[in-house]
Amino acid sequence: MKILHISNTDIRYDSRILKELDVLTNIDTYDVYAIGVKNTWEKASCSEIPINAKIYNINCLFNNFRRMPRTIRYTLYIIELSIKIFLRAIKNKPKIIHCHDTMVLPAGVLIKIFTKSKLIYDAHELESNKNGQTAILSKATLYIERKCWHYIDHFISVSPSIITWYENKLGAKSNSLILNSPYIKENFSITEKYFHRLYDIPHDKLIFIYLGAFGYGRGINIILSAFSNEKINSHVVFIGYGFLENKIKEASEKYSHIHLHKPIPHEEIVPLVKNANIGLCLIENVSLSDYYSLPNKLFEYSFARLPVLASNFPNISKIVNQYKLGKCCEVNTDSVINTIIEFEKSPPSPVIADLTELGWEKQAEKLTNLYQTLLE
Repeated sequence: MKILHISNTDIRYDSRILKELDVLTNIDTYDVYAIGVKNTWEKASCSEIPINAKIYNINCLFNNFRRMPRTIRYTLYIIELSIKIFLRAIKNKPKIIHCHDTMVLPAGVLIKIFTKSKLIYDAHELESNKNGQTAILSKATLYIERKCWHYIDHFISVSPSIITWYENKLGAKSNSLILNSPYIKENFSITEKYFHRLYDIPHDKLIFIYLGAFGYGRGINIILSAFSNEKINSHVVFIGYGFLENKIKEASEKYSHIHLHKPIPHEEIVPLVKNANIGLCLIENVSLSDYYSLPNKLFEYSFARLPVLASNFPNISKIVNQYKLGKCCEVNTDSVINTIIEFEKSPPSPVIADLTELGWEKQAEKLTNLYQTLLE
């Protein structure tokens, strides 16, 4: 039975898609393949999650026309992407099409119409209101979702509030909450007190850690400001990549409490961060998608048994308070500094809550049950 996953990303680097493919390829009756878009600019290493699915990354001509007006390029790109995905997919006649973003929804609908297959829309965030999106692009995204909504057999997203928003905006739909929990590599080991030894930090100093993209809206400027403040005795380590990397590097050269670590594969994150003391999950309220988010890094910290300092947003604070995962604060420099000082005065213990319901094993079970239901 053929299963098709399609995405506007390079699937080699997309941990959520790779985890879902890994679940489905372990079912003997499924023949799983995926189509994404090749990106040659990615800096991160390809994931080492073992995948038996056939993965195709196509080249899109209009993806490179950066000088073309964005609206025109966006339209031509979707047309090109839809045609290329459709031509590759139609030969295989999939039983389920699993769309991972709005850009590929038109292609998914087209394939569904011609193959009479089931269509899943897996929105990794609130697609029409996210960080860095122009007003025109936001409207275009919502327009595509609205036009395709009728054809979708099942909707998936990553937080309760995002699912509620879609239902209120576009109408009721069979749906599932599948959290972006980490895939854990059990046999990976790291030296105890790794960060203390690597950066020659005194063993009595707390180490805060930042995981993820180095971009705007992630609290990076606030974190840099906090850890360059003379009131703070703790250290911070940044792990990731992005266009703010040079700014972090400059800060690390100027301030002894700020450190920049090289990027690491997703599956090695949880064992590595166990050597820190507190995880930073300071998402800024720059879009509804961010405000309603349940970021991957929150779960990566939690499964490393690392307490967090997180944004005081509805879904994040609910999880943090329910499982006693740490502290939430307002995302501004003064609030962050004050909360860091609270941690320094009373260093936190490792997280001890039962996190079974948050784990990827539980999310994988929900995904498997969904597929079985759709194929009945």
